[in-house]
Amino acid sequence: MIFVSSKVSDGNMDFRFGDSKEVSKNRQKFLDKLNINPKDLAEVQQVHGNKVIVVDSVPNPETEADGLITNKADIYLMLKIADCLAMALFDPIQKVICLVHVGWRGLEKSIIKNAIQKLTESFKSKSQNLIVQISPSIGPCCYQVDLWKQAEDQLIKAGVLEKNIDNPRLCTYHTNTYFSHRKSEDQNLPEARFVTILGF
Repeated sequence: MIFVSSKVSDGNMDFRFGDSKEVSKNRQKFLDKLNINPKDLAEVQQVHGNKVIVVDSVPNPETEADGLITNKADIYLMLKIADCLAMALFDPIQKVICLVHVGWRGLEKSIIKNAIQKLTESFKSKSQNLIVQISPSIGPCCYQVDLWKQAEDQLIKAGVLEKNIDNPRLCTYHTNTYFSHRKSEDQNLPEARFVTILGF
């Protein structure tokens, strides 16, 4: 099982910002370290919505969604992040994984509940079996919305056991290790994104 985030030192991973050749090079270098073929990456257009899709094959990257689910061992789920949470959900019983882009808008639109419902409907997952891991993301120290607490509360409300939730509470704004959208705005830095990847 792999759940990993790229770092500032790996460079910008989002084609919307900066030179596309440089982004391709950054991605290739990072994926090489993980022994992942770029053709096996499931990537979507994140729109701060609540749509969660099941992927049996690599989707069109223009597909609009904020959550990806698969039980295929040869597909790696990927999100582009710079303050929001990349939330990994793993069902060890049904052998299925889910990666969700969670910001304040997604929280308001119940994306966590949607993801768990989709896992239940499509793979008969039970929320009490889910193991959850959260990527580095902006903390309440630097943002008016406490994404960490709200996300954890919504997980618990949906039936996830508190002991199964791992949030490192690593603030993207405070650390220089990960890109932060807020920090870029406040300090007039170039926008960039890191990626978080989940796969078997």
